[in-house]
Amino acid sequence: CDCPICSKCVVTPEHKQHEMIDIMDEYLTKRELISRESGILEKFIIREFDKVESTVGLKMSKLSKDYDNLVDLLSSEFEKKVLELKSNLKEKKAALQSSHERDLKELRSQLESISRKNQEAKQIKNKYKGMLSGMDVAAVLSSPFAENQFRDVPALVEICAPKYSPCSDSRLVDSILGELDFSNRSTAVEGYKISTEDHSFTGAKVLLDEPVLLSTFQTDYERVHSIFCVGNNEVWVVGSVYGTVTRFNIRGTKLETVQVIKGYSPNDIHVDKDGNITFCDMGERNVSMWSKGKRETIYAWKKWKPTALCVNKLGHILVCLITQDKLNAKVVRLVKSKPKQKIQFDDQGRELFLKPQTIVENINENICVLNMGAKGLVVLDKFGKFRFSYDGSQANLPYFFRPTSVTSDYLGHLLITDAMNNCVHILDQDGQFLLGCVGRSMLNIAADLSLDENDNLWVGELHTGKIKVIKYLTSRQEVESIPSK
Repeated sequence: CDCPICSKCVVTPEHKQHEMIDIMDEYLTKRELISRESGILEKFIIREFDKVESTVGLKMSKLSKDYDNLVDLLSSEFEKKVLELKSNLKEKKAALQSSHERDLKELRSQLESISRKNQEAKQIKNKYKGMLSGMDVAAVLSSPFAENQFRDVPALVEICAPKYSPCSDSRLVDSILGELDFSNRSTAVEGYKISTEDHSFTGAKVLLDEPVLLSTFQTDYERVHSIFCVGNNEVWVVGSVYGTVTRFNIRGTKLETVQVIKGYSPNDIHVDKDGNITFCDMGERNVSMWSKGKRETIYAWKKWKPTALCVNKLGHILVCLITQDKLNAKVVRLVKSKPKQKIQFDDQGRELFLKPQTIVENINENICVLNMGAKGLVVLDKFGKFRFSYDGSQANLPYFFRPTSVTSDYLGHLLITDAMNNCVHILDQDGQFLLGCVGRSMLNIAADLSLDENDNLWVGELHTGKIKVIKYLTSRQEVESIPSK
């Protein structure tokens, strides 16, 4: 019998000849299967679909950018052809003007010749009429006379304007701007099975039990406020010299300094692969970009001040904002320099943020905001719905939690600098505390942190002006190759 039954049903005639299966056994078995499948869905399936969804979103963004570039190219080519056509029109007008003047000169010469003959004929006619009106015999006899005068009209040249033949071939007009090829633009990518094996990704890294200090170097700044890694061995630093941002390599060699603001420092920075620096300017209440030696304002507010920003892989800028009195705060998403999302309250209408000082987007597109004070870390989904918060209590450290910055690695870990305990807290992407000793005995009041492309952690110290580079991850192969004691 494939129907689970309870003890009361055992004696009924319907199940008399059947092998009995207790309903609780069936329930527990089914519950275990559902629990296991739920775990697989959460741990593997949903995360993989989140990753694919993010990839497709990135492709959509790139496709839109490519289409925008094509429109710009067409417009540029159109402007170029317009200039060429204007130049050609100018040449043709000049040729017409020159031909017009030559033709008029020729006709004017003919007109003058005819006019002279006509004038002579009129004069002789008037003379003859004068003589004929009287009876002056002597005048008639003495007057020169030639018969058949002015009977011949000289040869004339007929001149007409040039002929114009407009282009009636639409194909020629189409070819002026080139052609668009809409063929073979999509490629089918085969689907695949999502692996549910924990070790299916052999290149995955794990947390080191004992982090390793790779480098320490002194910057030009007495205090470090903000840092941002580029590549695998360079970092941009904002410090106590007002308005400057400086690039150093991992050996501490200064490579470049730019002055993006005058009189005060930018609050937070992001540097893209082209070296463009996006930063918060609290004084001017805007987010700006420094590119090719020039500053461009991306967006400005009248009553709100930007305190922190991050740029996600789609190019969206997430900005933390506070009011002048610092009593209200919100997060705004800028897409192509326009606000597209505002996050300020939870489902009960309560303020989500208090003096936000750092923001980052996780691999699953969670928005992670680090606040000063009791709120600590607040994590929301991409729609702004509250997921979880972290106040440092899970770490069980000796001093109270004083977070200064947060970032996220490719595994989804959240890394939070703790200035009071001189360490970095590490959480998983669901907010579970993993480790709280990274950097202990290595750090001295951490101000900001960033990750390079080698997954090494760079930490800027507030009062020393130093940068420290720490290895906190290692490959699974390295861990497995270590012999057990």
